[in-house]
Formats: sequence, structure tokens, C-alpha cells
Amino acid sequence: MIYARSLVLRRTLPFLISALALGLVAGCDDDNGSSSSNSSSSSSSGSGGAGGQDAGFRLSGSLSYEYVPFDADLEKLDYGKIEKRPIRGASVRLIDADTDAEIAKTTSDDEGAYSFDYTGAAKVKLWVYAQTEAPSLTVEDNTSGDEVYVMESNTADSAEDAKLDVLAATGWDGTAYTKIRAAAPFAVLDTAYTAARRFLDEVSPPPAFPPLKFNWSINNRPEEGDKAMGQVGTSHFDGEELYILGKEDVDTDEFDSHIIVHEWGHWFDQTLGRADTIGGTHGSGDIEDPRLAWSEGFCTALSAIILDPDTTYTDSSGPGQASGFANDVEMNDNNAESSPGWFSETTVHGVVYDLYDGPNEPFDQVSVGIKGIYEAHQSQKNKASFTTLFSFVASLKENDPQAAPGIDAVTSFYNASADFGIDPIEDEWGTNETHSGGFPGSLPVYKQGVVGNSYTVDLTGDGESNRLSQNVYYQIEGDGMPITVTSTSPSNVDLAVFNAGVLVTSDENPSGEESLTFNSEAGTIYVLSVRGYNTMPVSYAADITISH
Repeated sequence: MIYARSLVLRRTLPFLISALALGLVAGCDDDNGSSSSNSSSSSSSGSGGAGGQDAGFRLSGSLSYEYVPFDADLEKLDYGKIEKRPIRGASVRLIDADTDAEIAKTTSDDEGAYSFDYTGAAKVKLWVYAQTEAPSLTVEDNTSGDEVYVMESNTADSAEDAKLDVLAATGWDGTAYTKIRAAAPFAVLDTAYTAARRFLDEVSPPPAFPPLKFNWSINNRPEEGDKAMGQVGTSHFDGEELYILGKEDVDTDEFDSHIIVHEWGHWFDQTLGRADTIGGTHGSGDIEDPRLAWSEGFCTALSAIILDPDTTYTDSSGPGQASGFANDVEMNDNNAESSPGWFSETTVHGVVYDLYDGPNEPFDQVSVGIKGIYEAHQSQKNKASFTTLFSFVASLKENDPQAAPGIDAVTSFYNASADFGIDPIEDEWGTNETHSGGFPGSLPVYKQGVVGNSYTVDLTGDGESNRLSQNVYYQIEGDGMPITVTSTSPSNVDLAVFNAGVLVTSDENPSGEESLTFNSEAGTIYVLSVRGYNTMPVSYAADITISH
């Protein structure tokens, strides 16, 4: 049975908010409810009359949800091997079953266990929120006014030692979702909780995670439009919150844990680190702008790191969630056909994961662990350069110089040809990198821009503007005076100047005639980004002038 209640709770903030969304009920077995596999059970023993105002009562039990694993061989969700997992760290409220008044609240432990000692209510029930407090994570329904998902249990008679276990079931009947999909929001919550806990438990001092919201709905589908209607495009981080697909027979991601961690990684990267990615369409084998390659590759590596030893990145979709794909992050791809290099997200995730894991391959004899990954991630955000594989590895070497030979061995594994691969990384600027990705204009990675000089940038058109072939960088050292940069090109070319990843100024008019001026600080290194938008696979040039 679905209870669509509206409950107002007072929090520590001085205002009232609506906090109860779909009452996902465990323990009903009717046309709208859950099957017996989704039922709660309650029992009581000992003395203490139910309803006695001075009696001392205790209620305890376990909270769990059903998780559907992915069959990597058949590339689909495997409903025949559903697992029971604990609901950890969740906010649990003890409710007077007769009045719906809150009696007490607690959080479940790492085994999903909870307990309450209380007095006064003859019958009680639980409201289990898809919400944790440490760290602060919330799963809400973007198609229902952003209300938080709550699972309501059966009632239990108050007694000295009453037991009440609650299970959030998938709602799957063997061929389709025919009942409440109570497990879904708790699966999303638990995956996010796993990601945060890895850092909180293994990094010292632990990171301070700000609150994060996940938007999941059975209406969320791969369609662009109104997110309040479920038109979220794809599972993604929008710069503030995460949106997770949930449309049955189209694309559901609640059990695609690697997808959830990957998107959580984008939030982690932006919130605790620095994300310079320019975004856009991307995929395995693409020769990408290195900011994009770093961001996507790092987040994929992070999914394997967090879910280790499950290193296979999976995604289910289609009718019955019986389609999808599976890629093992640990399977290192250095074939020339896959275009390996500092511009490849596939190479990035391979490098980052191998730097994290233990020595287990001839070329991989280094292991920095999650602590080393985190520390390099933190150091990287202070670099003058963009966040790329170069800035990350340079940070890693600075933090642990003794590991440098092992780090170089990992990156050198990806040398496939003269054009595709990575040279030993010397610094954040990719100095002396020789692999061009097939586009000579991409080297050096950062060109020197001197005030008073003019340069010609060689670009190559592509259907996407986030490719390596359409992005060129210049280092410009400030001298304390205003600096002007202009461009002339037959194609649309944009200019932008950054200081340690922060946009200083830009000119992005729809032509090749651009001009910008910024006040420079003496000795500060600025990065000029030249980005082209020619959609035809042809070579074209942009003349760049840097002056006072």
C-alpha cells in the first residue's frame, strides 16, 4: 500500500520543510503493496502491558534492501541473484502508530541494526528515511516536489523486547516491476554512502563533505526537457545535485553502482577538488581535450577504487533491464586502435586505478592507495595549469618522490606508437610530451605566449568542440599590466583566460574575431585557452596576438 503523506518536520534550521514523500510500505500484501518478500515481521516477548504509560519498552531489529547484481557475461541485471544488503547510516524514526507522532529517532549501524527504548505508545511503527546524517546524503523524488523517500513499516505491539525487521524489496515479480520499487532509493543511498565512507574511514584528516542530494524517480528517463517531469537526459551531476535514471524498460541506474559512483565522483571532484572539464559528448577511444579526458577517466577510476574488488564498470538498460555493457577498469588497454594517451579517458582510468591498487602486473609495482589518490587530488587543485593527467601525476610525484619510478612505469605502459601514448610526466605542464594524438598542433601541450608576439594556432575540425584537435593552451606570465589577446580565424574560435582554473575573462562571440583584456599580476602564470568550433574534418588556423 502506498501512503502519500505530507509531514512537516522542524530541523535545526529555523524553518519548516516538507520531508516525507512516498511512504514505501513494507509488510502489505494487497493489490498495491509489496509481496511477502517485502514484508516486515514483528514479535514481542516479556512483560509490560502495551499501552501502559509508565512501562518501559524496547524495539529493535534490522533494516535491509534488495540489491540486483549485474551479470557481466550476459550484460544485464540478474534478478535471479538478488542480494539482501543492510541499510546503513539511515535516519530512522519511531512513530506512534495511532497518532503518527514521532517518539524518538536514531540511525542504523553498519549492519543495518537499530534499537529504541521508549515509553507510552501501545503500538509503534518505523519511518526509514532514504537519508543519512554523517555524511549528509538524501535521495528525493524530483518528479514529486523533491520530497524525500521514506519507507514505513508494519506496526508492532509495544513490549519489553519487541522485534521489527524491515526489508525494502525491488518490486520485481519475475518479469516486470509490478509492485513498489522500495529498494531503489536505498540502493542509491547505500552506494553513495559507500563512496563517502571510503574517504572518511581511510583518509586523515577525513574530508568535510557538504550535504548532497540525489534525485531518483521511476519517471527519470533519457530525454532532455523538464527535470520535474523526469526528463533528465542521463544520470548526471548538474553542478549542484545528482540525477539518477529510473525508467523501467528504458534505463534504470539505481543498481548500476559504478554509474552512481562515477557521477558522485564529478561532485567530489568539483566540491573537494577542482574540475576544469569542458564537458560534452565523450566515450572510450575518443581523442579528447585533456581536461575532459581527465575528469571522465578519473571518475571511472574512482568507481573501481570505491567498489574494489568489483572493478567492472557496468550499465543496464532496455526492456527488462536485460541490455547494457560491462568494461573492466583493471583490463589495461594500450592497443593503438584504442588511441591511448594523455587525451584518452580510457588511459586515464587505467593509469589512476593502477596507481591505486597493489603491485599485480609486471609494469604495475606501485600502490599509493586511496590516501595517495586523495592527497594528489587535493594538491592538484592548487596548480596553475588545468586539471589533467599531467597535473595529477605531477602532484603524486611531488607528494611521494620515491614512487616516481613506479609511476613512470605505469604511464609508460600506454605507449602504443609515436602519436599515441604518454612520456614520463615531468610536471603539470606536460613538458617534453611527444605524443600528439595524431594532431601536431596539440604539441607542446602548453605553448609559451609572450606579450608582444603573434602566433598561428593549427586546429582540425570535428563534430565536437571538446576534442584535442580543437583546443590549444598557452602559458602567459603576468607582468602587472593589462594584457590583450586577439584572434583572427575563418572559423568560430573562442578565447578564455584562467588563473589556476578560475575564469578571468573570455570572448566567446560566434566568429573568429575575438578580443579580451585582463589585468595581470606580475609573476602569475595565466592559461589562455583557444577553442575552435569547426564541425568539418578540415584543418584551419587562428592567428593569436598577445599585447599590452
